[in-house]
Amino acid sequence: MDGIFDARCVACGQWGTVACDRCVHQWTAEPRHTATAWGVPLVALGDYRGGLRSAILAAKHRGAHAIIRRLGTPLRSAIRPLGDAVVIPMPSSRSGFRARGYGLSVLMARATGMPIADCLVMDDAGSQRGRHRDERRVRTMHLAARRPAVGTRVVIVDDVVTTGASVDAAIAACCECGLRVVGVVVLASARYSPAPVRAGRLPPS
Repeated sequence: MDGIFDARCVACGQWGTVACDRCVHQWTAEPRHTATAWGVPLVALGDYRGGLRSAILAAKHRGAHAIIRRLGTPLRSAIRPLGDAVVIPMPSSRSGFRARGYGLSVLMARATGMPIADCLVMDDAGSQRGRHRDERRVRTMHLAARRPAVGTRVVIVDDVVTTGASVDAAIAACCECGLRVVGVVVLASARYSPAPVRAGRLPPS
């Protein structure tokens, strides 16, 4: 409904839109560049704090989809250096999807304007709430039949990276199916430091 009814910026309270130009620029002016445990480039538009955290929570729990659309340009800018690729959104937890009826990462993928393959599937319930940090690092996924063709370059998108367990599992699932993961792009990083990859796990192709 953004643009139809009056709205305030979730960060500064300015009238006009749920995420004003000034705040969007502040949130995304200095993207964080790092790498996953696999060595795959990971870009976070900002840190999971302040206005950006408020924006993500509003999009996730209050249905403020317009915020994700407003972040479409920074998302495209983060993906562009990675080259042509298909965007694969991180799947939502089962409880999260039931509660919201949509996946935040799917909205992110659509906001990029790039080709999308919504094919990642969680092998567990997916919710990280209430789990110990070590438990959060254990996660597995697989790709559905609608996955891209073998050899396709893909970029995985997610809202927040914390332990990196979901990112690691998503990369492994993509590589097992012969996809080339060229990057991971997230809205925010919450004290992310990649854990060493355990011996015997599949490296990225």
